Order: sequence, then C-alpha cells, then structure tokens
Amino acid sequence: MSFAVTHGADPTTGRHVVTAKVVLSLTETNSLFLSGDSIVSWPEGDLLAPQASGSETGGGGLVRTGLFISELARLTDGLKIGYRQAAEAERAALLIRLQLLKAGIEEER
Repeated sequence: MSFAVTHGADPTTGRHVVTAKVVLSLTETNSLFLSGDSIVSWPEGDLLAPQASGSETGGGGLVRTGLFISELARLTDGLKIGYRQAAEAERAALLIRLQLLKAGIEEER
C-alpha cells in the first residue's frame, strides 16, 4: 500500500498539473472499502475543468473536487488535476499527500 503525489508545469500548455497515484493490492482495496473508504479532496479555487478525453488536466468536462481512495487506486495512470497557478497546484499536492498519510498509506520514496 503506497502512494506518490507530484506536481509540475506542463511546458506546452503552461498549466500546473498535480498527479496522485495510489497502489493497493486487491486485498488492501477490499480491506479499505470494508473499513470505510475515505474521500480525498483537493481545492477547487484555480482548478481547470477536465478535458473531454477523460484527462483531469483542463478542458470542458465536469469538475470533481474529491475521490474515494479506492477509486484513485483504480486509475492506472493516477489522477491528474490541472491548475492555472503553481501555488494552487502545490497546495493541492500537499493536501492530497496529507490526506493519504492520514489514511495510513505509505508514501513512495
């Protein structure tokens, strides 16, 4: 059971992207679900709408501000969230990281 949260600027679009990835085995996912799966949330402030392709990095779809940890673990490429400002991306990355640590998931080193 581990996670990684990163953020950085996309040089082609200028957007600031937060990527969060959680790795859980099937047993860990089932255990998490049965013990009360937590929702991880992130700030909406400077959030860009997801693209129609399903990427969370900016376009014209529905804006989500939270996701169950088990849902996050099912995203093979992780969750990608786009922000206009670097400070908002940094804040979102920190908040997601703290929530995953609080849920008892170990950070990848």
